[in-house]
Amino acid sequence: MTKTFSAFLMIAGMVFGCTSSIEQREYGPNAKLTLELVDSIVVQELQPLATDDYSPEAGYFLMRGLRSRKPYLVDEKGTILQVFDVLHDGPNGLGVNGAFGYRLLGRDRWIAEGTFNGYHVYDLAGKKQFQLPSLQKGMFGMSVYHYQTNFHPYVKGGKDYMVGREFNLVNSQELNPEEIGAAYYDSANILFRYNLADSTHQLLETYPKGWTPRIEGSFVGSGVIMAFHPGKQEMAVLPVKGNQLFVYDFSGEQPILRDTIELFHKDRPLQVPVVKFSEEDQFSDYPSFFDLRYAGDDLVAVFSTKIPTDIIRQLRAGSEQYFNTPEYKEARAMYSKMRWIWVSGGKQIGVLDELPRSGHLDFADTNGHVYLNDNADPEVERSYNVFYRYRLKR
Repeated sequence: MTKTFSAFLMIAGMVFGCTSSIEQREYGPNAKLTLELVDSIVVQELQPLATDDYSPEAGYFLMRGLRSRKPYLVDEKGTILQVFDVLHDGPNGLGVNGAFGYRLLGRDRWIAEGTFNGYHVYDLAGKKQFQLPSLQKGMFGMSVYHYQTNFHPYVKGGKDYMVGREFNLVNSQELNPEEIGAAYYDSANILFRYNLADSTHQLLETYPKGWTPRIEGSFVGSGVIMAFHPGKQEMAVLPVKGNQLFVYDFSGEQPILRDTIELFHKDRPLQVPVVKFSEEDQFSDYPSFFDLRYAGDDLVAVFSTKIPTDIIRQLRAGSEQYFNTPEYKEARAMYSKMRWIWVSGGKQIGVLDELPRSGHLDFADTNGHVYLNDNADPEVERSYNVFYRYRLKR
C-alpha cells in the first residue's frame, strides 16, 4: 500500500510538473511561441509582390508590385485575375507617381492612396468611381513602406469609412517639439476617420493621455502605429516608443479606450530615452516599434533590435558613408534582429524571436493567419512569388 501510494505521488508529481511546464510555455508575456505552416500561395509573376489586403468573403487578394507599385487582383489559388492599369495621369489613373498602397472596400471596390493626390476609389473592373482629397497640410516628410499600408477602409451601417494615419497632418516647424516639449503630444494628431460619402474627416487623439511619456511630461520622439479590426469595430494604437498598446472600441462616433496593455520583451528597455535635440539622438539604439497587425482577434506588435551606440560611433568615425561599409553590414546582421510580441484576449501571451523561415511578415488576415514571403530576396532565385500562410500554434 505504501509503495503504491508513493508511486502514485511520484507519477502525479511528474504529470503536474509537465502540465505546469506546458502552461508556462504556452501562456505569459515571455512564453516562446511558434508558427505552424497552413499552406502556401504561388503567384506566377516575375516581379516581387507584396500583399496589401485580402477578403475571405470575396476570396480575393489585393497585391502590389514592390518595384512597379502596380496593383494586382489575385484569387485564393494564386491566379492573377487582373493587373490594374492605373499608374498614369489619365481620367482613370491615379498619377504616374503611383500609390503608397491599396486596400479593399467591401466585396466589390478598392482604394488607392495616391502619393500626392488623395484617395482613389475603384471597382473590381478597374474603373475609377470617385476621388477623395488628400488630408495632407503640406509635404513635410515621406515614408514608404514595402509591407504596410496607412489606411483601413470599412463599411458601417451601409456607409463607407476609412481610418488611417497621415504624417503630413503635422508641420513640425509650426508645432516644434524642441520648443514646446511634451506639449507636442497634445496637438500632434495624425490619426483620422474619413467619411467617404461627404469627404469629411475627424482627427483622432494620437498620443493617448495614459501613455507614460505624456504623463511624465517627457518628449521621447514622435510616431504611432495603428491597426483596425472592421468586424469588431476596434482600433489599436501603439506609440513607437514605450511599451503600451491601447485598444479602443470604435463602434460609435468616437473611439473609446477599452484596454491598455503593457508589452514586455527582454530586448526592450522599460525606460524610454528622452530626446536631447543634439547629435546624441542619432546614435540611439532604442528599439522602436514599426508594425502592428490584427491576426484574427489577436494583435501582433513588431520591433527590431539595433546596433549598439558605441559600435555605431566607431563605424561613423571610420567613414561618413559607414552604412555602405562591409563592417556596418556585418554589425547589422549580428545585432539587428526582428522581434514579434503576440497579444490575445487583452493580454500578452508570448513572443516570437524568429520566424520559421526567412522573409518578412507580409500580411495578417481576419481568420488569424499571418503571411510570410521572401519574394524580394529569395534563398533560391525563382520566376514566381510564394506567400506562406501560417497560424499561431496554440
